[in-house]
Amino acid sequence: MSEQKQTISIDAYLQNELGKLKYENIILKAQYDNVFSQNKELQQKIQELENKLINFKEGHGKSEPKN
Repeated sequence: MSEQKQTISIDAYLQNELGKLKYENIILKAQYDNVFSQNKELQQKIQELENKLINFKEGHGKSEPKN
């Protein structure tokens, strides 16, 4: 038996809509990557600030505040 290949014709409207969705997907992916990167940077800054606060408290915790 020989195999028959079937060609599926996609309507021009559907091709156009699929193109739009692919474009929107690319934009959303870029936005996600940007937000992920910003989130990572903010987490690093928070960690740095927490470390500075801990060091500050450790350095100043031994002396009593002056009135």
